[in-house]
Amino acid sequence: MPAPKLKPLSEQVIVITGASSGIGLATARMAAERGASLVLVARNGEALNALAEEIRAKGGRAEPVVADVADMAQVEAISARAIEAFGGFDSWCNNAGVAIYGELEDVPLDDQRRLFDTNYWGVVHGTLVAARHLKGKAGGAIVNTGSVLSERAMTLQGPYSASKFAVKGVTEAFRTEFEAEGYPISVTLIKPGPIDTPYMEHARNLLGSPGTRNPPPAYHPRVAARAILHACETRTRDLYVGGGGFMMSMMGTHFPRLTDMIFEKIARPTQESEETGRMERRDNLYEPREDLAETSSLSGPPPRKTSFLLEAQMNPLGPAGLLIGAAALLGGAAIGMYTLRRPKPVPQRLADRAWHIGHRVARDAGHGIGTLGHEASRIAHRALDYAERAEREARPHLKRARKHAEHFADKASRYASSVYDDARDRGGDLYDEARDRGRGYYKQARGRGEDLYDTARRRGAEGYDDARDRGWSLFKRARNEGQDAYEETRDRGWSLFGRARDRGEEVYDRARKRGEDSYDEARDRGWSLFGRARDQGEETYNRARKRGRDAYEDARDEGWSLFGHARKEVDRRSRQAVQEGDGLLDRINAFLKSRL
Repeated sequence: MPAPKLKPLSEQVIVITGASSGIGLATARMAAERGASLVLVARNGEALNALAEEIRAKGGRAEPVVADVADMAQVEAISARAIEAFGGFDSWCNNAGVAIYGELEDVPLDDQRRLFDTNYWGVVHGTLVAARHLKGKAGGAIVNTGSVLSERAMTLQGPYSASKFAVKGVTEAFRTEFEAEGYPISVTLIKPGPIDTPYMEHARNLLGSPGTRNPPPAYHPRVAARAILHACETRTRDLYVGGGGFMMSMMGTHFPRLTDMIFEKIARPTQESEETGRMERRDNLYEPREDLAETSSLSGPPPRKTSFLLEAQMNPLGPAGLLIGAAALLGGAAIGMYTLRRPKPVPQRLADRAWHIGHRVARDAGHGIGTLGHEASRIAHRALDYAERAEREARPHLKRARKHAEHFADKASRYASSVYDDARDRGGDLYDEARDRGRGYYKQARGRGEDLYDTARRRGAEGYDDARDRGWSLFKRARNEGQDAYEETRDRGWSLFGRARDRGEEVYDRARKRGEDSYDEARDRGWSLFGRARDQGEETYNRARKRGRDAYEDARDEGWSLFGHARKEVDRRSRQAVQEGDGLLDRINAFLKSRL
């Protein structure tokens, strides 16, 4: 399988579960300080949003995702959000966890299942989802937070220890299967010892004591965070955090019965406490509690901030690695000296044996065994002389071996001190160089951001002016069209009214003329026909007037109807124009907000 190509932290997008507290919170802050983009995952949405704002205020990039890793659908949503926000991710840290203190007989089975849903199934869900994305890339890292309790179970933390055994097993299975498939994925198991986090305050306490605590010695969460971030950019199998936990693991492996006896005696005194801690943090097994704290609120010795064992694992050729190596060499030299002394030279062994035999024979002689006593005494004296001579011959060899060992130890000490000084000087130079480069990158990024901001603001202002001008143009055109339609309708109505009036007057004139003609004819024909003609004329006149009035009212009604339709059409077009203008202004404002 080709080795995964892991990016530097400053170029990575890292998913961190359990990011609102303890080791996860310390890891998120340290990763942000080193330039990584983060997808922060936890159940506590308020704490996540506050952490994301804190990181963004310092110039970092963070995307909060509220999710419970016990639910596979919510874990898949984490991956989707990371792809949407950053185009993907490079490392996935399965860090979420819950805890229970209590004897196994007292812990309800539902609580134990809930613990496994988070501690074990959360790791399985996260690893499966991360692998789908990372196996198609050039390289990526999956970092699972286990525990030294995966090597040796802790009394009164049975469910938690069992879940960490399961995490170790599934991590090893995932690693070998990924390697067999040729996936470019680094799979690392972090094994912290006691870490001073709110773990004890968040745990469900079934011990009957007011509070719980960690067995000493405890380490600062940032020590474990350094191990996690190292695994994100360096392929490694396992990392122990803290020498105390490692020694406990080794004792459990090589001296299991002795470890059993020790745990039986110290389990309760080292884990029960009269101090309750912050009640706002108590018991987050089913629901999130107060977060945003790296360390616990409990009193006690300050946590250790360095682990020589971890430093030696991360950098075998560094100062810590050389010191541990020198210690191992000194131990080997001491064992060698002891070994040189144990198998005594053959003459000395024979002399010792002869001396014991002679001593025994001399004792028998002292009890009165005649001549045998005298002979035994002689042999005993000869044996003592031989033993003294053998010891004198062996003494130079012992001195020479001791001298060589002291010389080698002194040489190793000087070499370790020299390498430590060189590493310290080189580290200082690298730190200064990294600080200067970081400041340069920050200034460059700030200048570029200000340029982009000015460009976006200028383009937004221009777009706003264009949209405003276009909206006013559309409004004016609609208003003019409505005015034209109104005037056209009004003119048509007045035209129809005039035509109706003219027609009525024409009919009236014609009727009057006919009446006058009839009157003349009636007057000529005689006064007898005068009454009938007059009646007929009046009737005709009334009929004509009625027809004219009806035509006038029809024309007037039709004109007002056309005028009403025209006014409604004008109002409708005006409203449509205003709505189009408002919609355009809203789109412009949304565009400006997204850009700014």
